[in-house]
Formats: sequence, C-alpha cells, structure tokens
Amino acid sequence: MPSPISAIVPGGSPIAHHVHTHLAGSAAGIDLFDRSADAQLDPEIGNTVRTIHGELVDERRRLRRMADDLGVGESKALTLAAQAGERLGRLKPNGSLTQRTDMTDLVELEAMRTAVAGKRAGWQALLSVVDVHPALDREELEDLVAQAESQQDRLEQAHTQAAARALVR
Repeated sequence: MPSPISAIVPGGSPIAHHVHTHLAGSAAGIDLFDRSADAQLDPEIGNTVRTIHGELVDERRRLRRMADDLGVGESKALTLAAQAGERLGRLKPNGSLTQRTDMTDLVELEAMRTAVAGKRAGWQALLSVVDVHPALDREELEDLVAQAESQQDRLEQAHTQAAARALVR
C-alpha cells in the first residue's frame, strides 16, 4: 500500500522527494518575502527583504530547471500545500489584531531566517551528491550556497534592527 506522502509527492526516489520538498518550500518562501517586503515598517529592511525576494525567484527558477534535468519535475500538490501553510502562518498574534506591529516584523524576519537556513541546507545536500547526479552542476550549487550565506547575513542584520525596535518598550 502506498504511503500517504506518495499521493502528494510523486517520483519515489529520495532525490525527487528532496527536490519536491525544496520546490514547495521555495514557493511558500517567495510568498512570505513578497508580502513582507511591502509590509515592513522599516523601509530599509523592506528593501533588504525585496532584494532577497528577487534572488529567491531566480533560485526557484534554477531549482525547477534542476528538477527537470534530474527528471523529477515538481509536485504541484505539495507546492500548493506549502503555500497554504504559509498563508495559515499569517494568523499568528503579534500584539495587535488590527494593524501591523514591530513584533510582526520581528516574527516574520525570524521565519525568513529559518527558511533561508533550510534552503542553504538543501543546496548543501545537493552539493554532497553532485558526483552521483551528473545533471547537477557543482559550481552552480556552490554559488547558491554562497548566496544563501549572504542572505543569512543580511537577514541577521535586519533581525537585529527589528528586535531593537520590537523588544525595547
């Protein structure tokens, strides 16, 4: 009997599951960064988030190409489920039910930091099997890991600024 996950994630192979999971996560992450960039109370942080959003859109395009090159495609059902989860995550109390607060910015930046850390780990995992899967490109994956590290640094700085606003009152 097939597992419940196989109904959502076709393809069966470990690398297919890995790529499908990261494609789904990237769709949800792009939604989070897009929405949050325009909503940040600090325009400088909003610009940082918007810049990273653009990088994430490009990274997702590259990951989709990798999925195609590996012959695993994308699980639309898993992607839709991840995007729905991101939308449900918006329903968190952050000090006000009617307006955005400094705490909202802080919590969203924490979610973004977690998302980028997961993405970086995904690139590193693919890099670790680059010799087994000729469809993967070592230089491209190394560049993607480095970009994720840069994103982590920028988000850490933004998070520090947001924490200083949100937690000192």
